[in-house]
Amino acid sequence: MDNLQQTTTQGQPEKVPFGVVQHNLSNIMPMSSEISHLWSSYMAENMAVTVLKHMVVKSKDPDIHDVLQRALDISSQRVKSMEDIFNSIQHPIPDGFGEKDVDINARELFAEAFSLRYTKLMTKFILLNYSMAFSESSRTDFRNFFSECINTSKEVIERANNVLLAKGLLPKSPYITIPDRVEYVHDKSYYGSFFGSDRPLNAIEISNIFSIMDFKMAIKALKLGFAQVIKSDKLRNHLTRGLQIADSQLKVLGSFLENEGLPGPEIEDFQVTNSKESPYSDRLMMFHVTVTMAYIVSAYGLGLTNTVRKDIVLALSRLMAEIIDYVKDGVDLLIENGWLERVPEVANRQELAH
Repeated sequence: MDNLQQTTTQGQPEKVPFGVVQHNLSNIMPMSSEISHLWSSYMAENMAVTVLKHMVVKSKDPDIHDVLQRALDISSQRVKSMEDIFNSIQHPIPDGFGEKDVDINARELFAEAFSLRYTKLMTKFILLNYSMAFSESSRTDFRNFFSECINTSKEVIERANNVLLAKGLLPKSPYITIPDRVEYVHDKSYYGSFFGSDRPLNAIEISNIFSIMDFKMAIKALKLGFAQVIKSDKLRNHLTRGLQIADSQLKVLGSFLENEGLPGPEIEDFQVTNSKESPYSDRLMMFHVTVTMAYIVSAYGLGLTNTVRKDIVLALSRLMAEIIDYVKDGVDLLIENGWLERVPEVANRQELAH
């Protein structure tokens, strides 16, 4: 009876502090979601290290250099931490990318301002992935790692924003009039039609369209630079087709803003130098473009969930389908060249049964 009283307070069980829960990680198998996020994060960070190495070496502006160097240091540490986790769960470490995929002596391919914006945009998307990874992980080693990645990603974005803002390089979405009262929707014409709408764009729609355009312009510059230096004619044709798709899609997205008298992001093709000397391997450039196209598909998906205007829904759906088709062609090229590293998958039971 005394023991029972020690474990209760006024008839209610005592709450055991969360931090005192003990468990042995060696007895907890990592889930498929944890393996998925670890593997994809390793590939992304491994690629980031390779790309940033060249950008850091060529950076001359001390403010930009500090941000790029910090981003490189963080990605390098993440790669090491993930390798430790892979070893702890006895999982083979992906090949990823390395010294063979970068030539730090090659001429700079992109202006420093682009390198900074690129780093910020890539960090933005990987931050979204790390947030998802943290929420879908149960093991403490995975959660601790992804939590730290969230914090350091926020640091890089904040540093990059401060420098971009100070140098007048930070793209700003359009301003809108602050409403003087709260209003409700009473008419289903709010949806508009597939052929247009009398309703002006709302703040969420403007933000999504601007964000997609800003990212697409950065990736367009990336493809433009890669197309200048990639060795394979077949891969160059793929990149050139991507540039044509980008131009076409930017016109569609820009028209929504133009119809409201709103500006879109500035086009900055001049951020690519005239170098014909490749700092990166064809494999890295193709993988990079294919992955970033997948990020654009995600951005379109997010935009679709945040608009009810039928004409915008139709446009985003069509543009997303076009990008998915382009991504599929990129994956085909990776497979043809033997460059697509296989994602960890479930055991093939049919194969094992024979």
